[in-house]
Amino acid sequence: MNLNSLNMFVLVVRHAGFSEASRKADIPVATLSRNVNELEAQLGIRLLERTTRQIRPTREGDVLYQFAERGLDEIDAGRLALIDADEQLKGRLRLSIPGDLEFWWALLRAFQLSYPNIVLEIFTTERRIDLVADGIDVAMRIGDLKTQTAVAREIAAYRHVLVYAPAFAEKHGLPQHPEQLTSFPCGAWNNRQGGVSWNLADKDYALTPQIQVNDFAHLLMLALAGDIITELPPLFAKPYLDSGELLPLFPDYPFPRQSLNLLYPSRKYLSPLSRAYIDFALEYCKREGLFRNVK
Repeated sequence: MNLNSLNMFVLVVRHAGFSEASRKADIPVATLSRNVNELEAQLGIRLLERTTRQIRPTREGDVLYQFAERGLDEIDAGRLALIDADEQLKGRLRLSIPGDLEFWWALLRAFQLSYPNIVLEIFTTERRIDLVADGIDVAMRIGDLKTQTAVAREIAAYRHVLVYAPAFAEKHGLPQHPEQLTSFPCGAWNNRQGGVSWNLADKDYALTPQIQVNDFAHLLMLALAGDIITELPPLFAKPYLDSGELLPLFPDYPFPRQSLNLLYPSRKYLSPLSRAYIDFALEYCKREGLFRNVK
């Protein structure tokens, strides 16, 4: 199988068409089309449904795309591993991460200890940046990536947990079912105007929270004080769940699975510095047992 043709097939599927893939990767449409046709001929199956309005993968094409994307990532990792061990990676790496991610600071410190000649420029923001326009090499994103056109590598997956402190139960009692949450003091993370709900076991439960913030550290403080029931990312909650300062509520009603992804503009031009950072993040999360409880 021609890896160049496979890479072009992945580009076309990712960008939902030859024209957009051509624009993003700076490859002529004719070259993309020829390589995809050659790949289909080689495999003896049709990989793309072509209409006048859109291009989408066939069932077989979708299966190939899922495996090919992961495989090309592994090939890139192998390419980096072949770099001479004596050749120190050096240069400037511009990263974007959301706020409220203190656990990532330790990872960044460990990365710089491993690669002391890499200078990090880190931009903390909640807004959805343009990697190219903002000059970002790798950005972290959490949750839905349907509108993203960049290449995404899932680093970890997790589910939020619903928690309360023993002092809360002493003062207010506890709801026996998620439908009763509206009768209890709750705090919710929210970064926009409008109603708030918690999706528990694939069902939305409307809330009337007494406080809404876009800062999990604030919600954690209020939960520890026994003031509210709230949702927290597992890494925020784990130390306090382990110590008994917080307790889980409705563990049989899980929040939706969320993913933590690292995004970069193009696989074709992924720099050794960006690749080193992405691979380091993957290994660090596994080694430190981060997000271990997620299925």
